[in-house]
Amino acid sequence: MTEQALNNRLYQTKGQRFTCEELIAIELEYGVSNWSDEINRRLGKVSFAVPNENETDLVELSQLQLQELAERGILFAKLNEFLSDGVLTQEEQDVLHKLLHKSQQTTAKAIEVAIAIHKQ
Repeated sequence: MTEQALNNRLYQTKGQRFTCEELIAIELEYGVSNWSDEINRRLGKVSFAVPNENETDLVELSQLQLQELAERGILFAKLNEFLSDGVLTQEEQDVLHKLLHKSQQTTAKAIEVAIAIHKQ
């Protein structure tokens, strides 16, 4: 879907909803995953990009593992902060769920890269 086609579609819909195919096309065209991430979050699932085995190496794996630890650190720091009063509000729960999904995505990506690098 070109930018002009997207603009035409936005004009035609005038506030109506996009189809799933159109949302997927937008994500592919612009390299974003907002819609699919939200769908997965609502379903309690996690998605991640499967790495290209020809483009991965131990340096990338190391960087992904550091990123994974950083994401988990952010999650647990927020959890610790939110539990300080002994009660989790709905807003705090939403933040924790988003951080959890982000952490799980990072973990899954690091594992997929490790598999791709070390498979026979």
